[in-house]
Amino acid sequence: MIEEGKAKIIVREGVFYNPEAKLSRDIGVAFLDSIFKKMNRKLRICEPLSATGVRGIRYVLETEAVEKILLNDKLKVAYENILENIKINGLENIAEAENKDANLLLEEHAYKGKRFDFIDVDPFGSPIYYIQPALRSLAHKGYLAIAATDTAALYGVARRACLRRYFAHPLKNEFSKEIGVRILIAACIRIASANELALEPVFAHATKHYLRVYFRMYVSVSKVDPILAKIGYVEYCQNCLWRKNIFDFKEINKICENCGEKTQIAGPLWLGEIYDKEIVENMKNKEISFEARELIEFIEQEIEKPPFFYTLDSLASKLKTNEPKIGDVIVKLKEMGFLAGRTHFYSKGIKTNAQISDLIKIFKELSNKVA
Repeated sequence: MIEEGKAKIIVREGVFYNPEAKLSRDIGVAFLDSIFKKMNRKLRICEPLSATGVRGIRYVLETEAVEKILLNDKLKVAYENILENIKINGLENIAEAENKDANLLLEEHAYKGKRFDFIDVDPFGSPIYYIQPALRSLAHKGYLAIAATDTAALYGVARRACLRRYFAHPLKNEFSKEIGVRILIAACIRIASANELALEPVFAHATKHYLRVYFRMYVSVSKVDPILAKIGYVEYCQNCLWRKNIFDFKEINKICENCGEKTQIAGPLWLGEIYDKEIVENMKNKEISFEARELIEFIEQEIEKPPFFYTLDSLASKLKTNEPKIGDVIVKLKEMGFLAGRTHFYSKGIKTNAQISDLIKIFKELSNKVA
């Protein structure tokens, strides 16, 4: 018997259970609790790729958000395992199980009266194959959570795989995790827009071996174009760490405006805000694990900051100086009138609207003190 959160489960041979994803499930519980408070009503939930069912079972046991939950897995032994775990936790009246292909199950709920308020898609590999059926079975102003474990593609190691799956060019650099998250967001938004649906990102994190993104969906054509307008590209100089966000591809000149070297391009990707402030604040109020709370507190510092970040070690390497304390750099940036905060993407990363020239000036001043 395994205990995770308030859930008690058994794991049958051949059924996938990853204890390393507990943090993801902790965050999922906090997110569901937050949107429940925001929507002020109980929700119909679906987890089409459930495996043991632990995530969905925790949703029921650790929040008051669930009206009904449907847990599904096409693997027969996993389906039987889900039924056992529902019974162990005494949830027969609120949780149902199915043994179907995930996309087929979702399509069966793609009409009025059957749609869900929250769908959580947590596959092995890319989630892109499940996005369209998930959107079709999601109610207006419903929420979609998706996970991706194909980080080699999204982080720029397997570039052609990223192009095939997400129709985007990744970039392997110091902020490749954030690029990956923003590529995933943009790809989902474009799939939604092709169906005249609007997806708005409200929360995301890249931790351990996976990415997780949460969206709110609107059945509203008028919202589609304003959201699409926030998709663009990032131009990056490996030589001096300069970067620029660009919404129109024709404006990319492939030459660094800071040092004149040739630049690299990533995208299309999302350049808008990732986090809904109210949702994040509500998540902080949930009783959760220390690791999850620490992650949310880092994420809170990213709200309303520009896309992408600078890192102390990259700057130190380029400038051949010592690394100052990250807190000192942030304080100095704020004293100069810039936005500045830490990021969950990297422990030595700083989100700021300062230019690279401003950072170099601060960095040199503070690193000399360290020396």
